[in-house]
Amino acid sequence: MTDRESFETTRERLRQAKLRVTPTRVAVFDCLASSDVPLTHVEVFERLNSFSVDKSTVFRVLQDFVQVGFARRIDIGDHTWRFEFVSEKAGTQSSSHAHLLCNECGSITNLDDSEIKLRVPESAGVVEDIVLRGKCSPCVDQRSLVEPSQATKNARATTD
Repeated sequence: MTDRESFETTRERLRQAKLRVTPTRVAVFDCLASSDVPLTHVEVFERLNSFSVDKSTVFRVLQDFVQVGFARRIDIGDHTWRFEFVSEKAGTQSSSHAHLLCNECGSITNLDDSEIKLRVPESAGVVEDIVLRGKCSPCVDQRSLVEPSQATKNARATTD
């Protein structure tokens, strides 16, 4: 799809949702759609630094997008809302998925639902979001470079 086709598709989706097509809405839509991870409104604002728009406008646009189903609002427990794009194909119900919150660096990784098996009894209600806490791959890899393995420590102890 060309940039022009993408722009026209975005404009059409905004119109269908009965939202006025503005440069800010188009930019926020494209920003969310191109992100692999949920973003705070400040992160969206920072990615749109070439636009002369303020943070409160970005936040209002994100709230509008949540209302019409273009985005999901996620709270991972740090009292900061993050927003992630809901694709037209996915719809709001099937687009939910688990997230890994890294305890080391604070990054968020989207997890594929096919890799996570969780059965919640219907009597418990509806699960809207799952946040797992742990360490992301880069932090695990970095830690293994910094901290020698237990086997290496034991080998050093026996040679000393």
